[in-house]
Amino acid sequence: MSTTRKIMATTTAALTMASFGVGVASAAPAEEKAEQAAYSVGPGTKITLERADDWTWCTVAFIATTPSNQPVAVTAGHCAPSGTRAYIGGVLIGKTDKSSLEERDEWGPLEPDWAMITLNENAQAVAASDKVSPSSVGKARVGDRVCSDGVKTGWQCGRVTAVTGDMIWHNVHREPGDSGSPIIRTSDDAALGIYSGSATMLGVEYGTAYSLSAALEAAGDYQLATESGPAAPVDSSRFGS
Repeated sequence: MSTTRKIMATTTAALTMASFGVGVASAAPAEEKAEQAAYSVGPGTKITLERADDWTWCTVAFIATTPSNQPVAVTAGHCAPSGTRAYIGGVLIGKTDKSSLEERDEWGPLEPDWAMITLNENAQAVAASDKVSPSSVGKARVGDRVCSDGVKTGWQCGRVTAVTGDMIWHNVHREPGDSGSPIIRTSDDAALGIYSGSATMLGVEYGTAYSLSAALEAAGDYQLATESGPAAPVDSSRFGS
């Protein structure tokens, strides 16, 4: 596999320390602070989330970039309503700045379900993992073979069974904790959606995922990060209405 393209948000901080003796101002020796390696964040990464009233853990779907090239982690909105803090190993790695949900109670199983977590200097955004390497943003079609990498059940595959608006129905096995995981088409590595949950259609329970294309557009024309650079938005006109 080619070397993973990494997108790192960097910040510069200056620490000035001074002590004042009798009649003379002098600079105190600066304490050496060990640098902590940034945590890699990409498709399939487990994140712990501090919401307004509880804690949970979910999965990162993809990495995207804002119009100003700030890296964000994409996950499910019901995992990370606006203002949610995200952690890895007890270290704060970002905060939800944009989400389909302001409050967790607003979410329904067929509602838009996406969140963009702006990453800080403790996170190193990685566009691809050893299992998920998106090449583009795609539009799901019935019969597509898709796979997903969740932190609870790992790598699982299945088929798209229906598409209704921006909701993708599939039979990939998922469990709690896998929420937010990527849905990727195996034939061309197109990133299709963000795993949301499950719902019943015609008496049968299926998994649901929210369209990545719709999420990126709703966030404000964000772009999917790939190993070769930002992916162009999906051209929906090619698929008809």
